[in-house]
Amino acid sequence: MSGSVRNVTLANCTFLDGASLYVAGWRSDPLAGERADVLISGLESRTGGGVLVANRFPPGSRVTVVDSVLIAEARVAYRGAYDLGDASACLVVHKVKLTGSVLTIARTHVAAVFRDAVGVLVVGGVALSSRGALYLDGLLVQTALGLCVSVEGGVTASGGSVVAFFDSDFLLCKHAVSVCGAVRVSGSAVVLVRSDFALTEDYAVAFYSTVRLADGSMLLAKGNVHDGVSREMLYAAGAVTAVGSTLSFVRNRVLLPRMLSAGLSLSAGAHVRVACNVAGGRVLSTAEEYAAAGFGDAGGIDFAGCDDCDRDTHCYAPGTESVSTKGGVCVCACGSDGYGEACVPVGAPAVPPAVATASRMFVREGVTVESMFVVPAGASEVTLRHVLLDGVSPVLYVPWMARDGVRIVVQNVSLQNGAVLYVMGGGGLRGAGAAGSDGSGPVELSVCDVEALNGALVLTGTFPAGSVLTVTDSLLVATRPTPLVYLPGSQSSPYAPVLVLSGLRLVRSVLVVSDVALVTVMTGGRTVVVEGAVLELVGGGVALDAAVFGGDYALYASARVVALGDAVLRVSGSQVYAAHGLVFGSGVEASASAVVVNDNAGVLTDGALLALRGSASFVSGSWLSVRGNSVSGRLLSVPSHPRSAELAQSTLTLHGNAGSGPVVMDGTVALGNAGGKFVVGCLTLNRQALQPMEYRPAGIIGEFRPVACGVCDADVRCFAAATRAMSGSCRCRCAEGGYGRDCLPVYLPRVDGCNRTPEKPLLSHTETLTETRSLTPTWTPTPPTPSLSTTHYSPTHYSSTHYSSTHYS
Repeated sequence: MSGSVRNVTLANCTFLDGASLYVAGWRSDPLAGERADVLISGLESRTGGGVLVANRFPPGSRVTVVDSVLIAEARVAYRGAYDLGDASACLVVHKVKLTGSVLTIARTHVAAVFRDAVGVLVVGGVALSSRGALYLDGLLVQTALGLCVSVEGGVTASGGSVVAFFDSDFLLCKHAVSVCGAVRVSGSAVVLVRSDFALTEDYAVAFYSTVRLADGSMLLAKGNVHDGVSREMLYAAGAVTAVGSTLSFVRNRVLLPRMLSAGLSLSAGAHVRVACNVAGGRVLSTAEEYAAAGFGDAGGIDFAGCDDCDRDTHCYAPGTESVSTKGGVCVCACGSDGYGEACVPVGAPAVPPAVATASRMFVREGVTVESMFVVPAGASEVTLRHVLLDGVSPVLYVPWMARDGVRIVVQNVSLQNGAVLYVMGGGGLRGAGAAGSDGSGPVELSVCDVEALNGALVLTGTFPAGSVLTVTDSLLVATRPTPLVYLPGSQSSPYAPVLVLSGLRLVRSVLVVSDVALVTVMTGGRTVVVEGAVLELVGGGVALDAAVFGGDYALYASARVVALGDAVLRVSGSQVYAAHGLVFGSGVEASASAVVVNDNAGVLTDGALLALRGSASFVSGSWLSVRGNSVSGRLLSVPSHPRSAELAQSTLTLHGNAGSGPVVMDGTVALGNAGGKFVVGCLTLNRQALQPMEYRPAGIIGEFRPVACGVCDADVRCFAAATRAMSGSCRCRCAEGGYGRDCLPVYLPRVDGCNRTPEKPLLSHTETLTETRSLTPTWTPTPPTPSLSTTHYSPTHYSSTHYSSTHYS
């Protein structure tokens, strides 16, 4: 091109059949006054093409890629002098030298999901000088555990230059940012602000050589989130040396207790400044805590409190005139030489305003899928219908979909040869204090008529409030282990699960699994797995209703299960044929919530129908109900002395069950002095009805209140806090916020095949709502006619019932 100013604008283009765009600057130093102004917006490539930016750009040049979609489901081949050999990436920065010029990649979705793929590849390093800048702002980068951003050849920044990552999300990367080669920064800034590193397999940011900051430079890491379970957020293989410069870490959050794995060396007035960082759930505040988090000899660290607004900690000091706190946020006011929120030496160029896009639909229908596919950012409806997934593992990542709500339909889909469908909510660290509300609309997930042979369904992460996730009318079978490649740190693959709940957090949202068969045919197999740090239900619920479980373990929870604030965990109307039933290996904690295991049937050859290991704590009006079950085997196992199932102002109901073997239950129930209740009755062991005096030999240890068959007793039938009365026919009448026959505090809808889930009923309809289709046990004790009808019920008052004035211990 000719002319001193080379203006290029490319808008709203779609690339087909592997087409790529090459933006090539000058191969040698340009003439004085020459510059380029390149704007690429609305570019879309989903057929194996990419964008390559190469060579030198003189002072005043601006190269901007904005509002684009670069998706590669197969290798991208660049040609001629830019042939990368075996390497491949959606976006390539090829031997770029920015002298007083700026390269910006903004609001762009980059996904490379084939083997060993790279999202953004910097080849030959990047050199910035004389206020040159590389800005990556608002990127969404996804790989298949490859490198999201890979820099080969190092980074050199001098003379007031900037390398900046702002508001970018990185998904399923080995490393989000990997730098092979030395990093040398002189009188310049490297900033990493509000990046979200989701499900990173290794270190989020890795420097595989030395890092040197000199002459008033700054490395600022602020507001980043890393939920990796295996490695720290930042790693440096060589020394990180600061000479007269600043390393600042502000409001970063990591899941592990360690944040850094790097050797820090300070000299000539260099500083490490920290404020309000969180590691392993703890706000770091002392030198010892920072040392334990990987900051090494923290004696030279400068601390600022969470409420402090310190210029040298939050801002690039040479460009900052003053600081102030606004809305709880420390705001940098820039001087004449500072730009942007951190007052760095070079400002990001103005980009066109974001254009509101129409509702986007993503559909795969009537096809066989053998390679990974990507749902574009902003999708509001995702449909997989009549699809065969053969050995692939697609990821539906909800945080990148439409902000005002998403509907996902998975209907008549087959998974085979190790295919795994992942439906992922957001990370639990981002906005963890917001009670599940980050401004996103609810998710409606409908999985129906799905068949899996050696495949699996995985649900993970935090879902927005109001979400309804349903799985129904499906058959999932495994005969061998299925690799769970996109669950870094998972230990569950060898157990061949068919349904995995990993780090699932439901806040005022529900998951209902009904009318499904879940079977693992393998020694030691765990059919349903609950893993990660915790399964957390906050005013939300999980229901497994009318299911058939088969395997060594019907359900195994290695995660701690926490139910808070009117939450529900329910398994009802199901058949369990397994060595072990529902095993909670890390315990259950319930506060003002219900754990219900009712009306199930089956055969247990080794363990109990419900086994609570580790700790079992029920407080503040919680209810553990084991009622109406008929199994061959033990019914309940709780922690044994010195531990116990602890009930504080809560109730354990063990009523109307039939089991076999030497005991009904094992373990110890502790009521303490906090008003706990253990209600027992109408039990059959080895086809013989038990009398209260026979309960202790049958393994029922602790103080209990017996209630005979047929007695109308609220503690047997209802969740107290959401029950206002008992009807004349001994039904629970629900108060506001109570649903179903038990008046549970969460509405768990009855799912009708692939039809949309019905809305929550009005209060007047909740008294008679029957939420599950209970399976009729093969044999049950015959209850006598109810001896009492109670019309009003209060949690603190009971009418007399059979045995009600007698307590046994």
